[in-house]
Amino acid sequence: MRIFIGRNRVLKYSIFKNCIAWAAALLTMLAVWVILHAAVGNELVFPAFSDCVKQATELLQTSGFWKSLLHTFLRTLAAFGISFLIAAILAVLSYMLPTFGRFFAPFAAAMRAIPTLAVLLVILLWAKAAIAPVVVATLTLLPMLYAGFLAAIARTDKDLLEMSRVYQVPWKKRLMKLYLPTVAPYAVKEGTAALSLGLKLVASAEVLAATAVGLGGMMQESKIYLDVPRLFALVIVTVCIGLIVELIGGAIARAVERRWA
Repeated sequence: MRIFIGRNRVLKYSIFKNCIAWAAALLTMLAVWVILHAAVGNELVFPAFSDCVKQATELLQTSGFWKSLLHTFLRTLAAFGISFLIAAILAVLSYMLPTFGRFFAPFAAAMRAIPTLAVLLVILLWAKAAIAPVVVATLTLLPMLYAGFLAAIARTDKDLLEMSRVYQVPWKKRLMKLYLPTVAPYAVKEGTAALSLGLKLVASAEVLAATAVGLGGMMQESKIYLDVPRLFALVIVTVCIGLIVELIGGAIARAVERRWA
């Protein structure tokens, strides 16, 4: 009972510290915004924070915004799902077959080195503006997830693996008791970071591709019509969504860690 109460107090204190840290960070960002707005002194270059909040509130009340958000998020989920699945399969193959890992390494390095803008411009020659952001995000997330999964699998306790082979532990039990406790928490953390990054990549690609329906398309439209407060409001909303995704993912990751601890 005392141990439970002690852990509960530690958890509450940790949550309190995190809330204080987040509040301090948000206040710092707001202060920087106010200072920059005063220093620039031009609403067409750097609008007031209050104007951006007003625009964001108005956006949240329009069906067009929610439709664009849905399309952007669906593209993000598509890119994330494809890259997550392929990266997991390739990581397992590379771990089980080192020769394949050495063979695939140059391809992963090439995908990491390819400039995102160049890829987008090439893909726009072959695919529609609605599909190009998905391809760009997939090519960017795939090598990152692959490297993360492979490193997580490689961290599995070698001594325990050797013992499981000696005592002929069934593969299913090895998977559940040895591999998953090591890989699952890391996979959730990597997945959360990749999903948040994917949202940024998709929105950026939508801007460059002038995608008709999407947050990036709305940003491009705001830029063309010099509606700077609306542009900043869209950026703020996108950042907030990314932060929410990371917070939810972090909570899930902690739950997974406790489950496999």
